[in-house]
Amino acid sequence: MIFSLQIEIKRLLRLTLLLPLLTFFCSQVLADDMRPASLTITATSDADFDVVWKVPLRNGKKEKISFVLPKNSQQLGLTRKHVVNNAYIEYSRFHRAAGLSGMMLSIDGIEKSKGDILVRIIAVNKDTLTTILNVDTPEYLIKKVVSLSTFDTAITYIEIGIEHILIGLDHLLFVACLVYISGTRKKLLYTITGFTIAHSITLFLSATNVMVIPIEPVEAVIALSIIFLAWEIAKNKQHSLSLRYPVLVSSSFGLLHGFGFAAVLSDIGLPETEKSLALLSFNIGVELGQLIFVLALFLLVKFASVLYKWLQHKPLTLPMLRLPISYLCGITATFWLIERLAAF
Repeated sequence: MIFSLQIEIKRLLRLTLLLPLLTFFCSQVLADDMRPASLTITATSDADFDVVWKVPLRNGKKEKISFVLPKNSQQLGLTRKHVVNNAYIEYSRFHRAAGLSGMMLSIDGIEKSKGDILVRIIAVNKDTLTTILNVDTPEYLIKKVVSLSTFDTAITYIEIGIEHILIGLDHLLFVACLVYISGTRKKLLYTITGFTIAHSITLFLSATNVMVIPIEPVEAVIALSIIFLAWEIAKNKQHSLSLRYPVLVSSSFGLLHGFGFAAVLSDIGLPETEKSLALLSFNIGVELGQLIFVLALFLLVKFASVLYKWLQHKPLTLPMLRLPISYLCGITATFWLIERLAAF
């Protein structure tokens, strides 16, 4: 019976060779999951407010979701619609005698949405309320627009940062490649530190509008950075600069990944009164999410090693993972590169 079980497990392990192909077909959806929809409501008077509704285009199509306001909200003028930076954007203005207080917000079609909807409500006095709507929380009642406390602001943006990195498949594949080329724990520490410092610099520069770069070419080069690392892993030339000094690769490409993080943060927005705290908290969240992913990788490899040793009666070595990792990351990133170049 044990022998039969081993045969079945071996068959399952062989199926993992199909992962690159499966990822190839699924990546078109997964590549854009990191971009949230957003609803920004800005009070212009005690009774009037502007609404900006932004929905990322996924595979060139807009998700079938829309915001819903109470029936006593009267639209003023026409809705302006644009497609900018691969996102559908609506601009509209409303009048409600009671203003924002007591207004119920909901999202129609949220049960089919691929991610969270980030909601920002800005009162006349610039107090800002930030919340998230999703399948579990499809509605929100505005009782009073009061800016988050310092602690709540930090926690909220840390959570957003963690969520962003964990659903950003392109960033995760890049980190996975960095983990592999590092080889040793000491090199991994330097490599991840270099990546952290580099993307933190460009995140801060971009989020504060000191340096602004169009996101389309940045996303294309992020895909190219994964292809480069996958190629280096496949070649396995130990004397190459990338394998000898992986921190050079992580820090140089990390600058570009920082612009990618900033693009998502620009969709979320920063509170007017605590921009620096929110920006720092978001970055901390990204780092925590990154550490969670690296830890999960180590646990996965450890589990695979134990399973492989039980099946084959010999240890699983790092070189055995070289081609599966390079093919998986390389094929997926190549598809993203073509997709993102076509979006220019």
